[in-house]
Amino acid sequence: MSTTASGFTSDLTYGFRQIRKNLSLTLLCVAVLAIGIGATTAVFAVLDDVLLKPLPYREANRLVYVHNEFPSSQLGHANVSAPDYADLTAHHDIFSETAAYYFNDFTLSSVSGSGYAQHVDAVNASASLFSILGIPPQLGRTILLDDDRYGAPKVALLSDSLWRSKFAADPKIIGRTVQLDAESYQIIGVMPSDFNFPYPATQMWVPLALGPKQYSDNERGNKWLWMLARMAPGVTPENANAAVRTVGHHLAAQYPDDYLENTGWHFSVEPMLAEQTKDVRRWLFLAFGAVGCILLIACTNVSGLLLVRSSVRSRELAVRSALGASSGRLLQQILTETALLIAIGCCAGFGLAVALVQLSNTYGPIDRTQIEPWALAFALGLCIISTFLAGLLPAILSSRLSPEQVLRAGASRATTGQTRWRSILVAGQIGIAVALLFTATALGRSFVKLLEVSPGFSPDRVWTASVQLPQKIYRTNASHASFFRDLVDRVAALPGVESASAGVSLPFSSGGYTADMYLPGRPETAVRPAARVDQVLPNYFETLKIPLRKGRTFTLHDDLNSPPVVIVDEEFVREYFRGEDAIGKLVANNGHGDFAGSRDHPATVIGVVGNVATRELGAPPRPEIYWPQLQLPNSAMFLVIRQAGKTDVTAEVREILHQQDPSVALFDVETLPARILDSVKLRRFVAWLLNSFAVVGMTLAALGLYGTLAYLVQLRRREIAIRMALGATPRAVARLVARYSFTLTAAGLVPGILLCALAARVTQSFLFNVAPLDLGTLAFTAAGLLFLVAIATWSPLAQAARVNTLTMLHDE
Repeated sequence: MSTTASGFTSDLTYGFRQIRKNLSLTLLCVAVLAIGIGATTAVFAVLDDVLLKPLPYREANRLVYVHNEFPSSQLGHANVSAPDYADLTAHHDIFSETAAYYFNDFTLSSVSGSGYAQHVDAVNASASLFSILGIPPQLGRTILLDDDRYGAPKVALLSDSLWRSKFAADPKIIGRTVQLDAESYQIIGVMPSDFNFPYPATQMWVPLALGPKQYSDNERGNKWLWMLARMAPGVTPENANAAVRTVGHHLAAQYPDDYLENTGWHFSVEPMLAEQTKDVRRWLFLAFGAVGCILLIACTNVSGLLLVRSSVRSRELAVRSALGASSGRLLQQILTETALLIAIGCCAGFGLAVALVQLSNTYGPIDRTQIEPWALAFALGLCIISTFLAGLLPAILSSRLSPEQVLRAGASRATTGQTRWRSILVAGQIGIAVALLFTATALGRSFVKLLEVSPGFSPDRVWTASVQLPQKIYRTNASHASFFRDLVDRVAALPGVESASAGVSLPFSSGGYTADMYLPGRPETAVRPAARVDQVLPNYFETLKIPLRKGRTFTLHDDLNSPPVVIVDEEFVREYFRGEDAIGKLVANNGHGDFAGSRDHPATVIGVVGNVATRELGAPPRPEIYWPQLQLPNSAMFLVIRQAGKTDVTAEVREILHQQDPSVALFDVETLPARILDSVKLRRFVAWLLNSFAVVGMTLAALGLYGTLAYLVQLRRREIAIRMALGATPRAVARLVARYSFTLTAAGLVPGILLCALAARVTQSFLFNVAPLDLGTLAFTAAGLLFLVAIATWSPLAQAARVNTLTMLHDE
């Protein structure tokens, strides 16, 4: 045992000496490994944080969301109604606990009594939400059942960030009263700093407190609640899905008008983690696959560098073998040196990973990643894997060298096998790099084509912001209509403003909803018409430059005293009027009541406008219907201002709003181009990431090709000198090197083409308006490959052409 320990200590000491002796090679290997291990660890840290790490809630693996599914309707995927929630909660054989919530906005009156009101992102939640999640407050208490009763005194639970920013982290905040939407709320608690359910911007939680009206059967079509549930013991997601479908079947028999089972409608459950990560899951796996290629290129690159070092040391290893060292002893020594080298690279890579994660948090779409112990363990695992990937081949080849052959023939002719293996490694690097470049080019071109798509309006120089009126003050439709009409008139008078208006469902915003429609005179079918709904003020279409295809737009005369009117988009006409002339046709919301646009008071179509992208560029158009806000008012709207220049009007608009009503806040301020870019931020980030990986991969492959060619020229200097002495020109010698370079490249193209075909198949669903094997992508990839070969070949080629025949032969 002591002999083994002594041998290992001796190997470590000798390994450190070799690392210091070959410092330039050591630094190069460390740099290459740091890039491979650092990038892979950083991507894994994000993947682990988002997809692999359990959610920080009690029995999170048993939490599911419950939805309504409308596969044959424009409604698609929807939340649940309050009666749905009550019915499903009663099934204790499916769910042991349930909770409901919805997103809300409040205006927090100035705490100091002066200054502007502040917008607060809030959630109305049932008391059961906090018990189901199992997260206690850091101060006070959470919402109780008594708080969640209809008509109970109003209470509020603060986030840590709001508590610190607005209330200076006052430890005596419990019991204090604040004004939200002009109503008094008592603060009952403060949640921990790491709790931000259901989304990071959440600042406050208030009771759900639903009343008899919300739970009535008339509300079954109003799918507005998020429902979270914990599956009962022994119930799996598959069991739960089957069980809620059965519940839905019974409800459809009782309320056939609200649950159209013959359209394919059904309840569904989705695990909480899957629901929260559905938008990023496939992109993260794509990025992880790409960075795995970088690690593989880095390991093969280092393996090639180590082959160079072992060929240089072949005479030393031959002497040690001749003196009695076994192949196993030499293998242990070389692997120990490799492990030391890779351990240093791993440390450097971990430091790089920390920096990359910080950059991702700052500029990427996911801003909460931290390097967890799992990521550290992953980096250590990469270190071990890299040791074998990079070091095993050089170690085996070096330990198998024949001492007699090396000592008799010399190192240059005893390492032919190593040169062959190094060429194979370089060809592999080229193949992987080509596939990476191909994939990155395809995604980059796809992203550019996506940005070239017209959204159906002109976003240039358009400023937007949200305004929400307190229900306590503005109780009537007439007050909503009057407030926004006056606000828009005052804003439109600002210097530099070309036009102004307001709408509820601004494109690329969180506003808007999809609703069932009723078309009088048309036979009702199993699949009801549905459309995205917007309420807009006059001049909305003109401000956004949405083209009017037929008829007219809204005017100030389209108010509560006028017959109901609507404007529809071209997709609505195509889908529901089969391309007929829509002007004069009747449209209504699928509900009865004494309001404009109900089934009892249908509206007349007065205009048809162009299709508009609402949430995602390039998505298929969906039917959209526009109501005049003066006839169907709303308490929350987006201001839309088209400016003559690029001057920021935020301060002026906020002051106008403050003068009109100090209790109303201006929030969600952003230009329309910024909203559009924000909608594609995940695509943009992944495209940028993969293009960065492609550049790194091509650089490493070029380094490997350069090293192989330079080493080849060094080994064959004597042969080159003899050829030149016999009459070969420098150009002929250069052609010899170039031929070998292109042979290696051609060898790399074989796996490269196969990998490109595989990559095309994998990335097909990620692309927009770009074919998987697009000619432009292939041409750019070919150009990149030629550039790589030219850069890597130029210096060795020039070195070979400059061999001094006399000096070389004299030295020999």
